Formats: sequence, C-alpha cells, structure tokens
Amino acid sequence: MRWTMGSLLMLGMLTDSSLRTSSAGADEYILGPDDVLAVSVWMHPELERVVTVNSAGSIVFPPVGEIQAGGLTAKQLGDRLADKITAYLRQTATVTVTVRDYLSHSIYVSGAVARPARIGFERIPSVPDVITAAGGALTNADLSRVEVVHQEGDQRHTLTVDVASVLRDGSVQNLPRLKPGDSVVVPSMQAGASAASVDGVSVVGEVARPGIYPAVGGQDLWVILASAGGPTAHANLRDVRIVTNEHDTPVVHQIDLSKGLERAPRTPYLVRPGDVVYVSPREPAAVGTAASLFLQLLQVTVTVLNVVVLVDIVNHGGHY
Repeated sequence: MRWTMGSLLMLGMLTDSSLRTSSAGADEYILGPDDVLAVSVWMHPELERVVTVNSAGSIVFPPVGEIQAGGLTAKQLGDRLADKITAYLRQTATVTVTVRDYLSHSIYVSGAVARPARIGFERIPSVPDVITAAGGALTNADLSRVEVVHQEGDQRHTLTVDVASVLRDGSVQNLPRLKPGDSVVVPSMQAGASAASVDGVSVVGEVARPGIYPAVGGQDLWVILASAGGPTAHANLRDVRIVTNEHDTPVVHQIDLSKGLERAPRTPYLVRPGDVVYVSPREPAAVGTAASLFLQLLQVTVTVLNVVVLVDIVNHGGHY
C-alpha cells in the first residue's frame, strides 16, 4: 500500500504519544561511550566545555584532566567534577552536566526515511518512534517489511517486522525491542530495491549534502547537484561519475561538467531514478578511504552493486 498524508500523520501522533510515555518516570540515564556532554561551572564561564565520552568511558576536562564518566549519571559526574574543581579553585564549585547527544544509546536508521542518520535517544523507543525521529517514512516506504538488525558481538541478526499493522491496531508490544547499536532499515515499495531506486538519485562524494534527491521520470544532473547543495571547493567537475543500471548490469559514465561552465547554452545530462552520482575530488589525497564513501552510501541506501562499483572506483583512484 502507498502511504497517504493521513496515515503518515497517524504514525506521527502514535509515536509522539509513545515517546512521551516511555520517557515519563524512567530511570536516570547512565553515561556511556560517544555521549556528548555540556559541562558548566557556576560563576566560572571560562571553564565551560563540551566533551565526548571516549571508548574507555572517560572524559578529559581541563584543568582537572581525565575523569571516569561511563557508568555514572550526569548528576554523579557533575558531583565528581565539582569535588576536583573545588580543590583546583580552592573554593566551593557547583558543576552541571547536561547530555547533548545520547550516542551511547543510538540507533542507525536508513532507507525510505526523510533523514537517514545515527540517532541517539535517552531511552530507546519503539520502531515507529525511531522512524519518526528520522523525519518519518517517505511516501514510497513499505512499512510492512521494515528490517531490524540486531548486533550481538560479531553476529548480526535481521528481523522483518510489520510496522504497518501497528498503524492499524496500535499493537506496539508486538514489535521487537530495540537495543543500542541496532539498525532500522525501511525499504521502498518496489520489491528488492532501495529507496534510491524508486524515485530518487543518490548523490555522494564532494557535494555539500550527500543524500537522495527526487528525479521522477529523469532530472538534469545540474539540478540534482544543486539540490545536494552544489559541489564543494574540492570537487573535480571534470570527473563526475554516474553509476546507472543497463540491462541489470551497473554501468559507469564519466561526465566532464567543466565544459558546461565554459560555454552556454550547456547540454543537459539526464539522470534517472536509481542512478548514483559520484563527484570526485580534485586532488588524489582528498579522496580519503573507501570506508568513508561506504558510510555515505549506507546513508542513502543504494543497491549493493552500486556500493561495490563506487568503492572500486575510489580504490582505483577514481578510475573504473
């Protein structure tokens, strides 16, 4: 089924109510790795800092140095910092610690949602709540086939859940409980395809905002690049790669967009739904690793074949 505005609003109302319920009366949040904290010291604005809990569970807070944060609440950490800063200042200090980003309790959301991202939560909510936090499902989302990927050590377990039924009967308790580090993947209505392949073009590489942009029926490449915020200062417009699908085989076309800047009128180059646009960097050193491109591709959720092709392009210095 294709989601109407009414059904998407229903999802928003259902999940918003669930979020309020889940956070009410909850136990205090326990700090962990990757959490981003704001630390303020009363009457000493020069000591204010934003710090991140490292993988060992510690923070570094000048002038007291390294201090353990993992396993504590924000208030407990504030009290510990207050003791150390009191000794440093030789006067009583009041320290307030606020969690800016709850990234030790985060879920990865990708697919046919408005804002694919890693999202932190004070309390891990239900699957519909997570989809809402990612901007909500796109109109072509297939909420009857949402994938929940649990990571347990080196093992990954995938469950397919029917979020659509929750919209009909409100049976949130029938959905699997999410844990920190889980992934939620919302597929598109087209069976076996990614969100990008239905009505959008994926744009990655040297652009301001990598992502999926509408191209129903085809769109001018320049318009797609403008939608992605335009090329960055490091972009090599002489080497823009288009990965497209021809007879179920990925094909790469190299486009020199600099010629379009040098003469007018320019010849439009049409990209089609499901295509991937890769804007390469000017300097080989700026290419970075294939892993960074892979993360971009995961966010826009292109097909596995396109991931393999583009990572191969990067590994070979921009040549396919």
